[in-house]
Amino acid sequence: MNEKKYAKISLEDIVNQNSIPGIQNFIISEEKTYVKNSSVNFQNSFFDLKYPHVCEGIGFAICTKGKAKIRINLREYQLDSSSIITLLPNYIIQILEQDGNLEIEFLMFSFDFVSDIKIVAEADFIEKVQLATYLKIDEETALDLLEFHAFIVKQYKKTNYDEAIMKNLLIALMTKVLLIHQESDNKKKSEPLTHREEIFQSFLRLLFRYYKKERTIKFYAQKLLLTPSHLSKVIKEASQRSVSQWIDEIVIMSAKAMLKSSDMTVSQIAEELNFANPSFFGTYFKKRTNLTPLQYKES
Repeated sequence: MNEKKYAKISLEDIVNQNSIPGIQNFIISEEKTYVKNSSVNFQNSFFDLKYPHVCEGIGFAICTKGKAKIRINLREYQLDSSSIITLLPNYIIQILEQDGNLEIEFLMFSFDFVSDIKIVAEADFIEKVQLATYLKIDEETALDLLEFHAFIVKQYKKTNYDEAIMKNLLIALMTKVLLIHQESDNKKKSEPLTHREEIFQSFLRLLFRYYKKERTIKFYAQKLLLTPSHLSKVIKEASQRSVSQWIDEIVIMSAKAMLKSSDMTVSQIAEELNFANPSFFGTYFKKRTNLTPLQYKES
């Protein structure tokens, strides 16, 4: 298998390319939140999404015009008007086909910006978002979400920008998307998974369930009735990320959320995440974030 080199979609990249002709009207703040003032035509996109890109932030996108076939974390979806996609950090996205009319309204923000929001710290939030990666919605619901997006843009542009207001708007948006998914009667069956895709998706489901207690490749391999080496090979081929990288990512995201959104001490968080002691947790956290848990909590 040929090794794919995934580019990244980061807030920093968006900031750096804000002055490129045709992609102005981006609204960016020092809090690392990013919204688009108008629809984006992906024929003129500053990211060549014909190739896989890794999303570094949390993103919501609503297709307002045109059609495209997209791939998110190995699954293919038919994107057209009145459909919405939700992305988490390290989701892999690629546009396989698109027509010249494809336009999308979207906003993107860093995980750190919302890590102190209670809904993000809840154990099943990431799993719920994974289930809601793609949704086909009715026109009325789409218009409702677009109006909400426009309101966020309006608030964002105010000279007296208020971070607390923005965070509460994001809470409302995330909750709304999750409710739309739960209430959706869309029973359309997706294309059958390949064996590799089945293993990858099963691994992610197990990871969301056990990450607080288990951080070894051996554990997940045993659950999937595979050898550690075979699981490692399949996950690397499927996502271009190792099993250890996936485990580290979700553990760090959970730790950040608890540090920001709860009154738990570092010791309590270390215990919650099944570290032998706070010192081990601190070393683990700093190695992956360049900050101690307290430095992150106080930042």
